[in-house]
Formats: sequence, C-alpha cells, structure tokens
Amino acid sequence: MSARANRVTEAYLAECATPMSGLRGALAELDVSETMRAAWPRLLPRPVMVDETEFRAFGRDLVTIFDLVTSLPQRCFDGDFDRFRAALGIDVRRGAWMRRLLGDGPPPLYGRADTYYDGASFKLLEFNIGSALGGLDMVGPLPKAYLRIPAFAEFAAEHGLGYLDMSGDLAAALRNAGKAIGAGEPVVAVLEGPGGMATYGDQRRAIGELLAAQGIDCRVGEISDLTFRSGKPYLHGTAIDVILRYYGLEEMLAHPDGDALMEPVFRAHENGTAVVWTPTNVFGNKGTLAMLSEFAEDASAFSAQERAVIERVLPWSRMLGRRGPEADERFIAECMQRREQLVFKPTGLSGGEGVLIGREVDARTWREALAASTQTGSLVQEIVQPNVETVIEPGTGARSEWFALWAAFMTPTGLCGGGVRAVPPGGSTVITMINNTQVRNTCLFTC
Repeated sequence: MSARANRVTEAYLAECATPMSGLRGALAELDVSETMRAAWPRLLPRPVMVDETEFRAFGRDLVTIFDLVTSLPQRCFDGDFDRFRAALGIDVRRGAWMRRLLGDGPPPLYGRADTYYDGASFKLLEFNIGSALGGLDMVGPLPKAYLRIPAFAEFAAEHGLGYLDMSGDLAAALRNAGKAIGAGEPVVAVLEGPGGMATYGDQRRAIGELLAAQGIDCRVGEISDLTFRSGKPYLHGTAIDVILRYYGLEEMLAHPDGDALMEPVFRAHENGTAVVWTPTNVFGNKGTLAMLSEFAEDASAFSAQERAVIERVLPWSRMLGRRGPEADERFIAECMQRREQLVFKPTGLSGGEGVLIGREVDARTWREALAASTQTGSLVQEIVQPNVETVIEPGTGARSEWFALWAAFMTPTGLCGGGVRAVPPGGSTVITMINNTQVRNTCLFTC
C-alpha cells in the first residue's frame, strides 16, 4: 500500500492493541440489519484502508481494460463473434445464449475486478464483467455501520477516512435501463437460478434491501418463479421491468428446463417488455484477459497507451488450446518448467472452481490439468503475491496476518466501490467464499 495507507493502518492497529480500545471490539458493535448479518456472517475484525488516489487511478485503468475486452471481437477477429467465442473455447450452444441478449454493441459497464496488490500496484486477476456479482451489498452499508460507532467515527475524522458507495450508482444504472422500455420508476427483480434462494437467499435479499434503500421497488426470487402475461415477466404477481441476473449460464445449461425457463426471458428482453441488465457474461470469460496479454505484443491491435495499461495491470497470461497440438505440447512443457510461478484457471468457471496453484500441487496433477485443458479452454497466469493485512484479534489482542484479495466494483460511472476477501496463510491461497470456510470479508475505507 501507499505510505499514507500504511500509516493509517498502523495507527488503527496501534489503537486496537490497547485492551480497552473501542476499535478492537468494533466488529461486535456493528449495527446492521438482520438481512445484512445473515448475508455476511464471516467478517474480518477490521476494515482495510486504501489510498483513494491510487485506487481511483486503478479504476480508470479498469475502464480502459473493459473497453478493450469488449472490443476484442472487432479488433482481433474482424467483428466475427463466432471466431471470438471459438477462440475462447465456448461451444455453439453457450455462444448462442451469450449472444442472444447482447445486440450489436458492448454491454453496459458493470463488473467486479478481483485483484491483488503486489506491494507496488494493483494487478488484475479476473474481471467479472456482467456476471452475478457477489459482495456489492456490503460496499456501502458496512462502512456506514462502522461510522455509527463513536470510537471509529472519531478515528475516521482524525485520519480523513471516506468510502465509496455503489448503491446510488447501481440504482441510477437500473433506472436508466428501465427508461429504455419506458419505465419511469422500474420494478427490479433480483433473480437466482432454480433452487438458488435456498443457498444464496440471504445475499440476494441483502441486495434487495440495498436497492430498496435507494427507492427502488425491488423483488427477489428465482427465474423459475417468473410468470408471463403478453410477454411481460411477473414475479409473485408483480410486473417486472428490469432483471438483475444472478442465475448462472452453466447452471441454466445444465438444468433440464433451462431452455424453457430462459426463452421467455430472452423474448421479453428482445421485445422490450423487460430489460436484462446483465445481458451476457461472454466478456467475463477469463480467456479475454489472456487474449489482452497476448495481443498486447501486437501494435496493430492496440495503441501504445492501451498496451501500457495492459502491461501495467495484467500479469502475464496465456490460453491453452489455441495453438494446435504440437504448439500446445511445447507450451505445456514450458508451463511444467514454470509450475512454481503459475496458476491454472478454467476459463468458463467461477468461484475458484478448478483453479490450481502450481506450487500447491504435484507435477503429475499439474500436467494432467494442462493436458486436459487443451480441449476444454483454460489459461495459465503468472502468480501475483498478495499483500498481507494485519489484524488484532478482538478477544486476545494477538496479531494475525491475512492474504487480501481486493474487489473493485464498476458501473457506468466507473469505479464505485470496493471490498476485501482475506484468508490466513498456511492453506490454499484460492480465496473464494464457495470452497474455503476460512475466508473473511470486510469493507474498504479510503484515505
């Protein structure tokens, strides 16, 4: 972190080291709704500080990366979407679903960039563009809850702390989406996949609560709860104007009724009776970043300024399965030699599924994954060492260290919020809420 962020963090830790400190026990003092508490039961004992100037500069780079990713079909595939999706390892059926709602232009800027801070700058690991974004519901509410604690409010005032709150930006974006179909004040549906509310209901209700606080009439349910009248979707009897999609492509493709559930939603979007705010996740495919990294060497694809942004924020990344059998075998041999410095990621999966850290697996497992991926679509990426955040444990006063994965949330206005997921050293460094129960979440304060 910057010198300023480090100074503020050390001041916070020094205060927490005092047994009677009001900051040490701040986590227990948080006044949040029951919905919020249920959505985020595992929180880090303190927020994380970030230099606002540095974070906003990274946000501007992310806007450039978004523009480059969404222009890849035109820049590098002569506008041929089928060539683009095939190069990403996306089959015809998946590609057709991804294309169905996209139209002729790029999707709206909406996403979460997952990044590490390597000690000098932010490095982009994944850019979840247009996908089901987890964590956005704590971006604003959690800092507000901290600031209601007198000891924290005093510390924040002394050190000039602030925060980014994406709630208003997201609400404005959804209202603008509704205007496209003539909805003055749109009714928004946060939709999970079939059966999804049983697992993620708390998180989806928290998003509904966040939007309701912005004056949005928001309903929460599953895509299978929708009914249609004259092509208009209804959720629990209420007409829906805008859908904030939390059902995933892969789960809908695997569902026996996936086509029947998706088709009326497709038609509603195409006919203008509703708007699916997150129309496609094709540009969130991990392979797009590998394409940027690879094509950054081609001056005909990107300008010098654009290549500088790519080189500044992207670790070296390459896809498997694009070179042909002989070239792939040579590339696999190179990846075997560099196993300790690389991470393996399936391009179409999420939540850390299938991710392998080269130094955390044996050579046989690593080679088998590389060989299989030439048919299924995967990438290898240089490992970025995450920064360590120190925490004072509230009960004991002991210091503990946590690896931090930073989230930067983007809407059409640009960078609008952030958060951190953290995991203690010693286990897997794949930081995901799905398969690692040691992961803790927290919010960001700018300084």
